Amino acid sequence: MKRRIATRLAAVGIAFVCIGPVPKAASAADDDPLIWAPAKTGTNAYRLRLGVRFPWRWDTTAGAEFSMGAAPSGKIKPVAAPMRLWGTLSRKSGQAATRSSQLSMDFNALSGTGNVGAATARTWMVTPTVDAEVQRSIALQCNAYENSCTEPRLTQTARIASPATRTSLVAQGELSGDGISGLSRIGLEQKFGNLQLGAAVVDPLLAPRSVFDIRYSLKW
Repeated sequence: MKRRIATRLAAVGIAFVCIGPVPKAASAADDDPLIWAPAKTGTNAYRLRLGVRFPWRWDTTAGAEFSMGAAPSGKIKPVAAPMRLWGTLSRKSGQAATRSSQLSMDFNALSGTGNVGAATARTWMVTPTVDAEVQRSIALQCNAYENSCTEPRLTQTARIASPATRTSLVAQGELSGDGISGLSRIGLEQKFGNLQLGAAVVDPLLAPRSVFDIRYSLKW
């Protein structure tokens, strides 16, 4: 029964993600073939993403990601995924109103867990000072060593952003094997250069709780 539900959910998810016209033109985010992106992901926690960009019709990238964390005393703490292999395929079309599609995967060789995802996004100008974005995605997690997969998870995110102030209002809903969560997260995001601050309320309708995050990334 669970397997049948997961199969149907996956089929709905694929249709959910693939709605809309397929982009006709590829767009590379950067001409540099090498990817070097260190980031601070939390207090005393860091991540380094290395990779290569391939000059194909789709913007294709692949590489490895290394993570490390430490306690306030300086002692290294083991992280869940110290090293992951990753890859993405993406396409983008349009200017004032853009559509993009992306396929992604990553694999943790230590634990045998991997993630496969697909996403589409549509962005357009609501007014000269406000942009809107709707993103749909489906994700599936599997364990190669245990030959098992979790039920697919579908997510839809709506974002209203001000390009001038770099402030965004974000609302997110989810669909999984447990049922529909109409609104799973709502919050604000603020960017300052490479720094992003976020504040949100998770599960606001049933068991609301506050979360705060800070992200810093650097690419060259």
